[in-house]
Formats: sequence, structure tokens, C-alpha cells
Amino acid sequence: MKNNIKLDTSKVGDLLELQAVCWFLEQGYEVFRNDCSCGPVDIIALNKETNEILKIDVKTITISSDGKRMSFPKLRHNQVNLGVKLLGFNKKTNTWILIDGKPESQQISF
Repeated sequence: MKNNIKLDTSKVGDLLELQAVCWFLEQGYEVFRNDCSCGPVDIIALNKETNEILKIDVKTITISSDGKRMSFPKLRHNQVNLGVKLLGFNKKTNTWILIDGKPESQQISF
């Protein structure tokens, strides 16, 4: 049952990060969260099979009114230098998209 409680943006972000943790766990990753609300990385995900380490910033994707373009918030300069990737959540399709976070990847057309 859905409720109609309005959450402030920080609470929405907290819930989205928890959903992202669950998604990474379902993909077989070990997941480590940032306990602080500030910082360049929300989640660190370790692929146990390949030893790949992902530094993740979790964001909601903005969809254009015609539904043909997605825009991601831009990473800060220090995040780009650290190799942080964006994990975006599409509320319309209830799906996740992982992108590299570089400026040329900030908008995806489909």
C-alpha cells in the first residue's frame, strides 16, 4: 500500500541510495556506504569475481517531456578526478543506468 507522505529531498536521496545498495547486492557486489551525507562518493561496490571497484554517486534521472532524452546531474570536478560513476534511477521505468559521469555522458538519447 502506497502512502502519500511527502519527503524532503535528502530523505528521498537516502531512500534512493538504499535501493541502489540492494541493486548492487542483487548483482553480486559487496557494498560499502558513506555514513556521512557529504562527500564525493555515496557507495563503493566491489565485484567479488573480478575485483572491480566502483565508486558511485546515486542520482535520479531527469527525463525530457517527450520521453526521448535523459539528463544526469553533473559530477563535481573532484568526483571526475576520483573516477566516480553515476548510477541513475529512472522513476518512469523503475530501472537503473550506470554511466561514467564524464561531461559528454551527461545526456543520453534513445
